[in-house]
Amino acid sequence: MNFNEIADRFEQGISCTDSFKLFYKETFELMKSDVENAGLYFVVGVMARSFVITYEDRELSADFVDGTKAVLVAMNNKLLRAIAADPTTRLRLLGEVATEYEWQVKSF
Repeated sequence: MNFNEIADRFEQGISCTDSFKLFYKETFELMKSDVENAGLYFVVGVMARSFVITYEDRELSADFVDGTKAVLVAMNNKLLRAIAADPTTRLRLLGEVATEYEWQVKSF
């Protein structure tokens, strides 16, 4: 399985904490076989795991989960562009994703 398949399954799947849990487990597993891009997978995997840790036992509105999922999907799309890019661009895009998550994302 590759990141494109994992990201696509997450985007097309139902919006729930179980989807986030499966996503982070698969991205962490992918780190073993694609060490060159492991940092990319780790960053989005940590984001998804954070969502699960924070909200797994809470009742959430569909709008909230859909909105959070959209944020992660956007991050995934940026990382998919990074994977296809040269190393300098890959690092810049990873930095953008990490910075956006740290300073702009407040929901998870």
